[in-house]
Amino acid sequence: MRKRYPRRRIKAVRKIKRINFQASYAAGYRDGRASGAASYQQPFEGTSIIIPTYNQLNYLRNCIESIHKYTPQSYEIIIIDNGSTDGTAAYLKSQAGRLRYKIFQENLGFSGGVNQGLMMAKGTSILILNNDTIVTKNWLSNLLSCLNSNPSIGLVGPVTNYLSNDQKIDVSYKNMKEMQQFAQNYNHINPVRWRKTNAIMGFCLLLSREVLQRVGYMDEGYVIGTCEDVDFYLRIQLLGLDLVIAEDTFIHHYGSVTMRSFLDASLLNNAFFREKWGDWDQIRRLEAVMNSASPNEKRKGTNFYPSHIVVKGTDSNVYWVENGYRYIVRSSDLMHVDAVRLPQLDLWNWPIGGDISIAVLQQRIAALSTLTTNFAEGSLVKTQDGEMYQIIQGKLHRMTTKYAYKAWGLEQRYVRPLTQADKNQYSEGFPIIAPPIIKANNI
Repeated sequence: MRKRYPRRRIKAVRKIKRINFQASYAAGYRDGRASGAASYQQPFEGTSIIIPTYNQLNYLRNCIESIHKYTPQSYEIIIIDNGSTDGTAAYLKSQAGRLRYKIFQENLGFSGGVNQGLMMAKGTSILILNNDTIVTKNWLSNLLSCLNSNPSIGLVGPVTNYLSNDQKIDVSYKNMKEMQQFAQNYNHINPVRWRKTNAIMGFCLLLSREVLQRVGYMDEGYVIGTCEDVDFYLRIQLLGLDLVIAEDTFIHHYGSVTMRSFLDASLLNNAFFREKWGDWDQIRRLEAVMNSASPNEKRKGTNFYPSHIVVKGTDSNVYWVENGYRYIVRSSDLMHVDAVRLPQLDLWNWPIGGDISIAVLQQRIAALSTLTTNFAEGSLVKTQDGEMYQIIQGKLHRMTTKYAYKAWGLEQRYVRPLTQADKNQYSEGFPIIAPPIIKANNI
């Protein structure tokens, strides 16, 4: 005869099981989340393909399918949806497991979308791709071979059918089937056809994680799109790295489909670019200074930042930067300390030099903001023709533009006149450029 247990005991047993299950579930979730967080910064041997998108769902879908079909290498696809209203969000959700994505209600612009993708990327190489492209057989293997062939290569791009620079080639195909046949015949690896250049258009850009860590993120001061790719490759060139067009690699480009609606933004972006970098004569001068520097010196983005400044990242810390090191400012009240906000990638390029108190920080800032006759470390000086410099480790580092000077919050510092005789006593160091504007809170 089957034994019957009191209802009270049955309820008690069920309650214990439920409590044990909930505790085990919570522990598993907690341990899994901790394990995931611990491994998040560990890159995988593969390529993170980042595609910012705004509407144009059909183009995006075709682009993604072409990647799945023609990319046997290890990769991940990261889509950043900039507020699309054409069903893109629903499509991305339906693709869970095949790609990773973030959906935003507003348009972050090309650079903002790319930066979100860069933050998510886990590959040892990173590829930034327009949504209006179709990739082809051997496309990624060819580009990776080019990138990995020489450590002096910082950025690689392919050729295509529709572009405004010398990456455009003549084609004769009339449909996508003929295009893929054309690409299959074209995409045969050939190092002879890897060509150094001064410019690569941003429809398809490949770089290594190591280069990303040195150069940092794209500048979000550019509205919607245009010019940010030029800004990005200029900063890569400052690192002493080459831009290379892999002329043995072809992908199809429909031609600025997403950007046709934002042509007015190019006027604002061109104005911002000139304010940040100056005219092209100034840029050529900047390149001449960099070409005269030691080619064997491994540069990073912070080589082109000033010294004796106060900065902060996304955490609660405030840092004093001096001669290539960052010092944590120790204080219970940092609310009233003016600090320039930088991405974490930039902060990590400065090694920690220890701690300083808020009192010492204020003393150092006060010393640089007071009339003085000394050419002290961190001092700002100005020549008779208006060139502004900072003295860093005994060298003169020129502010590239007034915008750079203001962006670093140096307007309250005392600027000492610099005579030609005084200038002749110094050698010139790396120029000082403005930091990128980063609008997202989690970069």
